[in-house]
Amino acid sequence: MPSNDDILDIATAIFADKGFEGARMDQIAKAAKVNKATLYYRIGGKEALISAVLKRLFSAKVARLEQALETIDDVEERVRAFAATLVDGDHPEQFSAIMLREVAAGGRNLPDDVLPLMGRLVGALERTLSQGVDEGRFKPVSPFLTHMLLLGGCALYATNAPIRRRVAAQAPGVASLKTELPLEDVAHALADLLLDGIKKT
Repeated sequence: MPSNDDILDIATAIFADKGFEGARMDQIAKAAKVNKATLYYRIGGKEALISAVLKRLFSAKVARLEQALETIDDVEERVRAFAATLVDGDHPEQFSAIMLREVAAGGRNLPDDVLPLMGRLVGALERTLSQGVDEGRFKPVSPFLTHMLLLGGCALYATNAPIRRRVAAQAPGVASLKTELPLEDVAHALADLLLDGIKKT
């Protein structure tokens, strides 16, 4: 009998691939090798399932980021740690796909109980940016826009591999560009681009 974590792993992959609207409970139950009644009994309906998936993803990211920030004092390294958190953990492509689908849907399937976890991520970045301003190293910038820049860049890169590869294969001048990078390198590069813009010279 699969554990709840096993079921959530499968549900995460299906929500990433199909979106909330396209995911079907019978498909998730079949892939998890349980019947629908068991799935409803152990976790609940589709709304409860997406809530459990997102809470698990965000709880893990919040915990990893807050733990990392406890050991990092330098504000630039704190920004890099924030960016790295967006692409860390198991199957970051699935996290990014789910989030981009929710952005496109206006967040209509985003459970209210996930929002405080998202707020904790933004709050950690806000404190880091404020620290940089207080130290005279950063220009004042919007923490929320900064968060969206990093999340948007990381999420788009994590999910657009098939498009990148098609473009590289069919567009002569693009094939020479280095488009395939490890996700952690992408997060680091995006953080550096951001830092170049907000650091005081």
